[in-house]
Amino acid sequence: MQVSSKTLGILLLSGPYTYQNSETLYELARAAVEKGHEVKVFLFVDGVNNAKLGQDPDPDRPMNDRLQELADMGVEFQACGLCTSARGFDQGGADFISGVEVTGLTELAEIVGECDRFITLGM
Repeated sequence: MQVSSKTLGILLLSGPYTYQNSETLYELARAAVEKGHEVKVFLFVDGVNNAKLGQDPDPDRPMNDRLQELADMGVEFQACGLCTSARGFDQGGADFISGVEVTGLTELAEIVGECDRFITLGM
């Protein structure tokens, strides 16, 4: 039986290494892509910290490396522009892994409307 491709949207509110949310996002998105589904992620509030370059959380694999793996698999990432600005990150995306687009809440609303399923991983 062939399953038709669906689009999964994920809103990530929490930063890496504090809660299990980032790891849950990684595992869920990877599994969905491997099953042939499209995944769109919006990084909001402290969630923008997950894609920041230069993380080195010994002994764990940095979350930005995991998100880069997902981006390389085709997962679409957007980060809230206000949230990135409030944390001192470059608005052009230079502080993030490749594949992250700095956008706004209008784009989040578009993602929600485009997805078959939408989940929030919060604090």
